[in-house]
Amino acid sequence: MKITVKRYDPSKDNAPYETTYEVPHDDEYMTLLQALVYIHENEEPLAFDFSCRGRMCGRCAMMLDGKPVLACVEPLSDGSHTVEPLEGVPVVKDLIVDKSQVQARIAETYKRVRVAPLKAEDLNEYNMEHEAELFGINYCARCQVCTAGCPARAMDPEYIGPSHMLAVAFRHFDAYDQADRIVEAVQGGLWDCTMCGTCTSLCNQLEIDHLTIWQKLRDAATERGLIKQEA
Repeated sequence: MKITVKRYDPSKDNAPYETTYEVPHDDEYMTLLQALVYIHENEEPLAFDFSCRGRMCGRCAMMLDGKPVLACVEPLSDGSHTVEPLEGVPVVKDLIVDKSQVQARIAETYKRVRVAPLKAEDLNEYNMEHEAELFGINYCARCQVCTAGCPARAMDPEYIGPSHMLAVAFRHFDAYDQADRIVEAVQGGLWDCTMCGTCTSLCNQLEIDHLTIWQKLRDAATERGLIKQEA
């Protein structure tokens, strides 16, 4: 099996370059991460990031044959493949990227907004209506795979993308959050989403029902008259 890796060390390289490696393929089952570990241990040092090996940390997000994936769970067929750093974020070295800025913005959105502190009576009146959506979004690894592959985001960089929109949705569904998350969603590009379902097809967190979440945000926006005006 041939694995071509796009490599780049900004501290010494003038531009990215490609190196092709021969990797023995395990006919039973092999992941992209296993192939990268083989290269690193048997060919030459290669910079890539991973931790959990089980789709939860999101650190091994990268591009495989032009598609954003999580290397730890992405099955690798025999043949020739090209591996590149995740699109849309700065490259630190080889396949390691810096997602700190985008994740910081998402973390800010996840913060609960309150006009006044929670009281005991508030805790006793918790609304369970959106428990399923909240449960699903909790599985988001913030890996940016969905955003890297989002067609709407590719057309309009001002659109915050699916991973950030999930944060907006999470606090909209949170009965204790008092910010206007529907206005935030609309301003972030809720109506720029084409509802194509690419985010769902790319996401390894099967617990997240993206299209249902987007539709509920749109329904709430429509109810308030916050619809996209046609030019």
